[in-house]
Amino acid sequence: MYDVIVIGAGHAGCEATIASVNNGAKTLIITINMDSIAMMPCNSAVGGPGRGQLVREIDALGGEIAKNVDKNFIHSRMLNTSRGPAVQALRAIVDKRRYFLSMKYVLEEKKLLDLKQGLVVDIKKEADRYRVITSDEKCYRCKCLVIATGTFLDGKIFWGDYEINAGRQGEIPSNRLAINLKKEGFKFGRLKTETPPKVDKKTINRKILKIQSYDKFPEMFSYENRYDGRKQLENYISYVDKECIEYIMKNIKKSANYSHKMGSEGPKYCPSIEDKVKRFKNKKRHLVFIQPEGRDTNEMYLHGLHTTFSEEIQLGIIKRIKGLENAKITRPGYGVEYDYLMPFQIKNNLESKLYKNIFFAGQVNGTTGYEEAASQGIIAGINAGRRSKSLDNIIIDREDCYIGVLIDDIVVKGVHEPYRMLTSRNEYRLYHRHDNADERMAKFLKKLGFKEKASKICKKYKKIEGVIEEIKKSKSLKDKNLIEEIKQDKIKLSEINNIKNTFNLDDVEIKSIFINIKYRTFIDREISNINKVRSNISAKIPEDIDYSKVNNISNEATKSLKIKKPTTLGQATRIEGVGPADVFSLLCHIKNVSRET
Repeated sequence: MYDVIVIGAGHAGCEATIASVNNGAKTLIITINMDSIAMMPCNSAVGGPGRGQLVREIDALGGEIAKNVDKNFIHSRMLNTSRGPAVQALRAIVDKRRYFLSMKYVLEEKKLLDLKQGLVVDIKKEADRYRVITSDEKCYRCKCLVIATGTFLDGKIFWGDYEINAGRQGEIPSNRLAINLKKEGFKFGRLKTETPPKVDKKTINRKILKIQSYDKFPEMFSYENRYDGRKQLENYISYVDKECIEYIMKNIKKSANYSHKMGSEGPKYCPSIEDKVKRFKNKKRHLVFIQPEGRDTNEMYLHGLHTTFSEEIQLGIIKRIKGLENAKITRPGYGVEYDYLMPFQIKNNLESKLYKNIFFAGQVNGTTGYEEAASQGIIAGINAGRRSKSLDNIIIDREDCYIGVLIDDIVVKGVHEPYRMLTSRNEYRLYHRHDNADERMAKFLKKLGFKEKASKICKKYKKIEGVIEEIKKSKSLKDKNLIEEIKQDKIKLSEINNIKNTFNLDDVEIKSIFINIKYRTFIDREISNINKVRSNISAKIPEDIDYSKVNNISNEATKSLKIKKPTTLGQATRIEGVGPADVFSLLCHIKNVSRET
């Protein structure tokens, strides 16, 4: 008998398990293969715009992904440093093998946790409990359940003319569980995604390839860590150009994506190479990033060559890419198609609307990416653990953070293709920055009982605000008109090191001060917008409203609102096609109309 059982040990399952245990719940995690815990079947990169912010938020809530990346990264760099802080984000490539071993060890060390290898085939409700049954007829009982099955529900993988039942290459799918969940009334759809081939480093001509640099003194994902000076590994850049594009187009009908009649949708923002060359016909070349898989292996990952071609055609593509002319494939790329739970069936706490105390997290909810999965995992795990102890769940709203945007998007808007987090999805992205995730998540730490950690975060930001006030008052600094020069972009971050030394600040704190000075007006405006939407969620929409007269609202939102005719602002937020920026414009219009009348 357990408080919580977690099915699946991918990134969602691991974070759910750790969160459940951290909230005092006796927990069991069941995985098909104990050697595939936190496995990275596709890219071994973590972070990037939107997704790096997710990792930071998970870390602030007590999750493990950030610490594990910091421990095992082999290449790290801050992206978009020439652009504003809203889109700057850390991205790191990790050693896949060491990442898995580290996460497995973290789980094994948890005192309230049991790990079991097994294939779950059925879930039965018994009064206020659930019975979880595996293929070898073992039975486990729990108060709450987290389903984090990834791509394994009725999973099929395919490349060229080949198709086999599998959750990932070399791993069995979970077919009976999919059948039984459908019998219980859950509605599922089908999605697909692709992976690229991997090649032997010895067969790559690295001398003629462009090197992608890493940061010499990289920032860490976890607020608790600092760079340890380790040696990093290089990435390389090449391109799919004219000859290769022509070869792909000549063979495109042989791709499993085109030869198989599948009704599933693939990811728009991480398409296969065959989709890219067909969709972007005017583009003369496509980037390929050649990345190491780890320190103790010669396998290299070809990011940008996701595909479902046969191995023979994959080899033909590779041989037409500069630097890979003699490359040998160690593992071919393949596609995977799987069942996903249509997420309109879950609440914002990730609990099923159909069955109380069953939570869903990760790719099973129609998302793609390790960061998106881990974000859902920690929320589902927190809420399952707390529910098992008869404590209130926490609800993270869109206005709070990227995690809130992610959950709101999939639950309210739904999923029609694998959902990927992007900064463009977040209308509050200047406030929801990479550098201030701990400050934004502190209020949830207080609710969760982690008062010491919350207090430490509050002290950090009081110190930062105090330094800003001191800068304003200081005569020596005021003479230089430092505040205005930072706002006008006349002084760069690297030029204010004297402030760092004067006030005994670290690099993270000085960066936060710089951003808060430079973008204060815009940040305050976003916070004001957040408060306005929150305080007016029940505002009435006039019956005779003319949506065509609402300023700054999208055409898609106008059409959807005319059809659905919501009566309150809250109802408008739940209509597909109506984005948060549209809601804010609608709120401004309603207030203007009420003043005029």
